[in-house]
Amino acid sequence: MKHKCCIAVLFLVLALPLALFGLTTEEEKKYGKQMYLQIAGSAPINNDPYISIYLQGIKNRLEGATNLPFPITLTIIESQTVNAFASIGGYIYVTTGLIGFSESEEECAGVLAHELAHITRRHVAKRLEKEKYINVGMLATMLAAALVGDSKAKEAIMVGGMASAQTLSLKYSREDEDEADRLGAAVADRAGYSGLGIAEFLKKLRSSGRETMIPQYLLTHPYHEKRIVRIEGAWGDSKTRVDTSFYPFLAIRANLLHRPPGAGTKEIWQNKYRKDMNDPTNAYGASLAFMSAGNTDESVKVASKIRSPYRNIFLGEMLVYARKWKEAEEALEAQKEPIPSFLLAKAYEGNGKTEMAVSTLRNLVPYGPAFPEIYYKLGMLSGRTGKEAEGYEYLGKYYLETGKHDLAKTNLEKAVSRYGINSKEAQELLKLLDGMKKPE
Repeated sequence: MKHKCCIAVLFLVLALPLALFGLTTEEEKKYGKQMYLQIAGSAPINNDPYISIYLQGIKNRLEGATNLPFPITLTIIESQTVNAFASIGGYIYVTTGLIGFSESEEECAGVLAHELAHITRRHVAKRLEKEKYINVGMLATMLAAALVGDSKAKEAIMVGGMASAQTLSLKYSREDEDEADRLGAAVADRAGYSGLGIAEFLKKLRSSGRETMIPQYLLTHPYHEKRIVRIEGAWGDSKTRVDTSFYPFLAIRANLLHRPPGAGTKEIWQNKYRKDMNDPTNAYGASLAFMSAGNTDESVKVASKIRSPYRNIFLGEMLVYARKWKEAEEALEAQKEPIPSFLLAKAYEGNGKTEMAVSTLRNLVPYGPAFPEIYYKLGMLSGRTGKEAEGYEYLGKYYLETGKHDLAKTNLEKAVSRYGINSKEAQELLKLLDGMKKPE
């Protein structure tokens, strides 16, 4: 769900001063979640099943290749800024601009592994511990401004003299970055990716000049030639051992669908397709361009000719948008991955097969934190089939993940009432409600 970015207001309303003399693991989790909830309520969160779910898969693979003090929550921010940041408590934020900027999955995975390394070594937490007072609202404001590229919020923070000490809490030292490069490359290699991914990303960032667009006071990943040389020297023989063939399609999607309307973007892909119709990336880009322009018949026609193992997934999506429910079911029913499963649930819903849609969505609940639309769909359809408690539960979880705290609280409380206060389901939801309380 996209939200209007109101970062300056967020600071004024939700600034939370905290006296810190050392953070425990539980405190990190608590304050990290508070920052997350504030950012989720102000920054535009990406609502694309392809991007949200696929990036969750990369994150899971990397997470399984290292020992972490917290489970990782990955949030995709809708922004053309090329940036990523690891906050306290296991929260990582990545922009759609970075996803589209990365030409390969290895580059994107390298950045995520780098952020995981920051969390493993508690780099942000250690910097926060050096300050007597930490303002969680301020940190959330600054982080959201850096990720979204909100120039007005940045200017307000700096002109007001509010960022001096707090900025240092979000800015890694050179030693932190070197350590994250070293450990991140090792994590990426253990997860099946080339350890050179982060080096390739840094080289591309340098050659593009994009790092000069980020203000120095919020530049969390400064470019250093020595960083690239060290990574290449240590991981020159590292090879990718997992299937990364889907990522180029994801990058096309990020660049075509998740950026401000620009002159010629759609026409570029349509022209590429006309020049080489056999290239599957050209065909996919063209089908997306036609779909986003409302020409669903042409998008279906082009998608049906994509020469790729992923053809039925792409075709199924175009058929869903064209409201050709039966044909969409036929294209998607044999697919077992979460992305086509979500599209299949939409096809079932459109075809009046509500119970089948609910059953399909229940299997996707583990992906709800990454793609909250799953919660929303399940909540609405469960309520429609008479399962009120389940409906309120998942609507509450949807609103919680998207930062609408009042609506989350209302729906979760209704779910507790419908389940019965002594039920197992109600007790779990009461824990969620308790976690929504602001730290004292």
